Amino acid sequence: MMQRVEVDGAPVSDHRPDDNTIVDANLNPCVGGKAAALLKLQAAGFRVPAFVVSPDDVAATIDQLGFPLAVRSSATVEDGEEASFAGQFRSFLNLETEIEVKQAIAACHASVHDPEVRRYCLKHNVPLDKLRMEVIVQRMVAPELAGVAFTVNPVSGDEEITIEAVAGLSDDLLSGRAAALSGDDPVLQKHRPEIARVAHQIQRYFGTPQDIEFAVENDRLWILQARPITRIGFAKQRGQWTTADFRDGGVSSTVCTPLMWSLYELAWAHALKGTLRELKLFQRDFTTGKMFFGRPYWNLAAVKAALAKLPGFDEREFDRDLSVQVDEDHPAAVTSITPRTVLQSIPTLLAVRRFLKQQRGAAESLLLQTWHPPARETLQDLIHGDFFQVEQTYFRTIFAASLAKMDFCSSFPDADYGALVAALPPLRHVAPVREVQSLDERSPERLQQIIDRYAHHYRCGLDIVFPRWGDDRQFVAEMLAQLPACGGTDPQPAYVAARAETRGRLAVWKRRRFDRKLDRLRRFLWLREELRDVSNRLYYRIRQHVMQLGAERGLGDSIFFQTFQEILADCRTNIEPNRERYESFRHFAAPNEIGSGFHFEAHTATGAMSGIGASPGSTTAFAFVARSVEQAVKMPRGCILVCPYTDPGWTAVLDRAAGVVTETGGLLSHAAILCREYGIPAILNVPDATKRIVTNQCLTIDGGAGQIETLPLPMKEDQ
Repeated sequence: MMQRVEVDGAPVSDHRPDDNTIVDANLNPCVGGKAAALLKLQAAGFRVPAFVVSPDDVAATIDQLGFPLAVRSSATVEDGEEASFAGQFRSFLNLETEIEVKQAIAACHASVHDPEVRRYCLKHNVPLDKLRMEVIVQRMVAPELAGVAFTVNPVSGDEEITIEAVAGLSDDLLSGRAAALSGDDPVLQKHRPEIARVAHQIQRYFGTPQDIEFAVENDRLWILQARPITRIGFAKQRGQWTTADFRDGGVSSTVCTPLMWSLYELAWAHALKGTLRELKLFQRDFTTGKMFFGRPYWNLAAVKAALAKLPGFDEREFDRDLSVQVDEDHPAAVTSITPRTVLQSIPTLLAVRRFLKQQRGAAESLLLQTWHPPARETLQDLIHGDFFQVEQTYFRTIFAASLAKMDFCSSFPDADYGALVAALPPLRHVAPVREVQSLDERSPERLQQIIDRYAHHYRCGLDIVFPRWGDDRQFVAEMLAQLPACGGTDPQPAYVAARAETRGRLAVWKRRRFDRKLDRLRRFLWLREELRDVSNRLYYRIRQHVMQLGAERGLGDSIFFQTFQEILADCRTNIEPNRERYESFRHFAAPNEIGSGFHFEAHTATGAMSGIGASPGSTTAFAFVARSVEQAVKMPRGCILVCPYTDPGWTAVLDRAAGVVTETGGLLSHAAILCREYGIPAILNVPDATKRIVTNQCLTIDGGAGQIETLPLPMKEDQ
């Protein structure tokens, strides 16, 4: 057994997280979840009572630690991000003899065989063969106050420190046998600021909301345990919010900097409210977007309430298009197409026709411009000029594409949507890939010329805190050099066949209407993708301005933790609080939807795997799991790429994939469009795909039906 003695922790310092130097993994192999967390906390300078993990010599441990002692469980699967095992294993306090310590250690080891523990494992999909018990023998603290602190309110979802404490030991509180002290208790009030301060620091260190057990002894705060919060509820009065269309490589794919959200919100709020007003759907003013858990969300409830006035609106279809979690607490809203609903919505229907016509013209006009930066351009002029014009037009084109799809699908519900919207005109996202593949020789000079033309492309995410191709030339050149000579399948024949087959099933008088609505939908989908490329060019120009200002002002990357308004005013007051919030949620797998009818529960999905069939076709191949473009470039050609999402930043790796499975995305997502253009089967919105599927696992995917079948065929070592 491993033995490690820890001295009492030093006073807590103002620790700044550094993911590369948290703690040497060799210090804590196989010590269990609880002990591993305590080791990391001590390495970071938090005060933890001295302890030994699974001692070989109990007597020597007692000599080192003294009495009284506590013996606590530290199972290999305990206190994890998906299952806490709270209350499942035994702990023993105030042990005063060697016999008591040995008996407690034996009882902890025996608790892994408890029927309740096994039922918990089955419920949370934890393999029983991975369950192994280590034990913490720890100096006992004699507290005047003890309890738990949550860094996010687990009932309401509010980002606030919630403290429950009792006088003395917290055993009775944790087991439900004692009530927590009232908020105005003088002892609790005395120590609340320090408990809250340290709790914030612990969350910042781990980068995810924490459930922390603490004790105060002689006015000194001790940390007894810290684990991720695995379940969060939301207050009904919060409304409903989603990251849909923000998360697929966009501003919500990970934590978002204040600078990026301030830019995004400027155009988003104007475009959303302006569009609803034009469509005669704006009922009352509302907040269009908010930051929760370090990520932007948009107002799902307000948008659905507005769109429900449209005949043919189907809430479940809306959810499916955007990959929104279904709220099972209430039936789906459906607005039927009847003479009455059509009559009531005539002003809106006429406005929709005008909007679609005007928006198509506005988008096509923007694409004709070159968007080269003018001489002596200022950041303020760029944001309120070119950027605002392009970004709000881009958002309005997204809305137009959604309306065109709703109109088409309600008119032709049996049409094969995935096949009919494939084979769009050439996309700018794919242009650098095709240029490289057309080269006779991929010399460094030719590759650098291509990088110059597409310097605004990115690989990590839309947020301008991440480097663009122009900032990351060596990696991009290596990635482009590895592109296969060709890839994917031409989607044109399948599209032509699907269109002819669908028209053949329609009455002659319906075919012209079918052609008109399908062509309009395809045009808006293409325009949306083209405007995304123009938008990326503007973000690249903003990034260049911001980096120059950061250097001139001595701020470095701290400038990204200002809003653009604060940058223009050179206001630095909020830099540190903004950075703290960003770092505090950097590892949190935040829920895609929050608010009434939703809850967050951190567990891996189980059962049959399926998702949204977004690009038709089927294939059988080995899986390659990649959580970033850097990992995806190592994928052998012909594998099924399994990843969190794909967006324009992934175009250079899609050519080598036989199929794609993602955890997010809907029928209107960038992933769906890109995969259809490459002619590869794609299934989107498969919960926890990167956890449930492993590299080298053999899969059959059906991109039309959205079904995934796992096959028991191991991959050979040389593959």
